[in-house]
Amino acid sequence: MLSYPRDNLRSMTTTGSRPVPDLPSSCLTWCRAQPPALLVADEYVEIDLDLWNLRLAERGVDLRLVAGGPDGGRVESGNGYLRRSDLWAAGRRARGSLEESVVALYMCAAWLAGHPQRSGVRRGLPDFRVPERDRPAWRSVSPHGYPLVLHEVADWLDAPAEAMNLLRNGAPYGRAGRGVPDLGFPLASLYLSSLGMAWSEQSIVPVDSAGVATLVHAGWTEIDSLGRMTPRRYQRYLDVISAWADEAAVDPLVVEMWLVRDWHDRRSMVAPTGSSAESPPGGRPR
Repeated sequence: MLSYPRDNLRSMTTTGSRPVPDLPSSCLTWCRAQPPALLVADEYVEIDLDLWNLRLAERGVDLRLVAGGPDGGRVESGNGYLRRSDLWAAGRRARGSLEESVVALYMCAAWLAGHPQRSGVRRGLPDFRVPERDRPAWRSVSPHGYPLVLHEVADWLDAPAEAMNLLRNGAPYGRAGRGVPDLGFPLASLYLSSLGMAWSEQSIVPVDSAGVATLVHAGWTEIDSLGRMTPRRYQRYLDVISAWADEAAVDPLVVEMWLVRDWHDRRSMVAPTGSSAESPPGGRPR
């Protein structure tokens, strides 16, 4: 396993103190009213396994997605259900091998793509492999073309900004922009959050354009949209979520769910169906 100098990475991701917006009363009320043991773990999406596995086969990706059936059993074809708890289980296995890391990332991509209130996965099938023409120049790529940081990032979860920097940008020393391909902040953060449930004491939550828009609405001034997110600003985002969660005495994942739901609730009251206002700043049209 490669060893990356922590001091060098830390110099790029150090966060300073920033004002935290006041916790909205609506957030406090909603979060405290939820059953936290079930709310996040049972958040599910329905996915078309046949479509996903056909696309994987067409692109030469050697894996097949499976999901849960309506009776709780496993299904390998047709429509199935992926729960957040399934992502956590995949994240637990991901520390064992690069292959399991790839499976976990594609499960996160399928969950995110199928979620009616989230964005962050481009249309079509994402490909997390380095293009063959670029592989000779890489020192940290598997025989199948996957950047090794996809697996090795599990050792960096206690420093979420550093972990995000590795996924997005690869190793330091002139290799910026050489992270995992097709990996935006929403998917990268969902993957890190899934790994972190088993392998980190830190509270790592996903970031979504709708959630960022809610934070901005509440008075957060760090960025004005997800398009201006960086690994350092992601850490500041996590700091705000953790501060609100501490004040509300709930899990940070519950606060993050409220952020996304609140944006859609507010937009449903003011935006006509089908208007461009249904997409948050920095998000994709839905």
